[in-house]
Amino acid sequence: MRILITLLFLLSGLTAFEQNKKDSVPGVPFDYARDFKTILEKTKDPTSDLYYHKLLPKFLSEDSTITKSETLALMIGFTEDPHYKPWEDLQTEQEIFDLNDSADYQGSLDASKIYLQNHPLSLRVLKERSYSYNQLKVRDSADYFMNQVDKIMQAMIYSGKGRTPETPIFSLGLSDGEYFIPNVGMTVASKNTDWNKHNHFIEVIDAMDEMGTHKYFYFVIQHAKDKIDDDMVNDSKPKKSKKPAKKKESKKESKKDSKKDSKKGSKNDKDETALPEIQPAPTDSIPKGN
Repeated sequence: MRILITLLFLLSGLTAFEQNKKDSVPGVPFDYARDFKTILEKTKDPTSDLYYHKLLPKFLSEDSTITKSETLALMIGFTEDPHYKPWEDLQTEQEIFDLNDSADYQGSLDASKIYLQNHPLSLRVLKERSYSYNQLKVRDSADYFMNQVDKIMQAMIYSGKGRTPETPIFSLGLSDGEYFIPNVGMTVASKNTDWNKHNHFIEVIDAMDEMGTHKYFYFVIQHAKDKIDDDMVNDSKPKKSKKPAKKKESKKESKKDSKKDSKKGSKNDKDETALPEIQPAPTDSIPKGN
């Protein structure tokens, strides 16, 4: 059975959206449409307090002073990391989950260690690594990774109330919303995707609590979609081949070749490479925490 995640916030925090002086200007919460690009630029600026490579060691070292807005900035900054491949990441994260599900805890630890070296902010894999250590009775390590899960959950709650399409929760991965819901004691009843008024792509989750009450939560994944679209375009571009040097031909050889080409067809006629068919992004869910 999956372990119960004890977080430092109440479920009501999802709708209350607690403000903190360290996290934002009072009364001005994070707004994806307004703030995403601005914060992204700051994460690339070595002189900024939100510089990605300055904040990451702080996150990894269990620094208790790291704020929710700083963790959110880390997540935003990672969207331009070359290892950020939302489509491919879904499959790898599922494989790590499956290792734990089959009780191969050491195998899951080995795989998650490699994955987290390049994906240090993966909500799902951080939880899976904590679970592996918990099953192996290594409590200190289990607590360490659960603390990192808590930081990301807190940052996600800080990013938006998530109760309307225009106030979505920031989701780094394509399906992080589906992992977020069980972490707050609810189950995913159904899921869908839509666009909000800003033309941002969002994941819509119908969540159900223990009393059977349904609530809709919205998670913005526009940055993940943009990354997938860019990768699809880059992968589909035909590579230019080097043209071999042409030999000087005599007039006689030239005439012979032209006669052959007229009968057999030109050797330079080639079929254009078809673009790969784009399939819908797969989604999956993790079981409710116990």
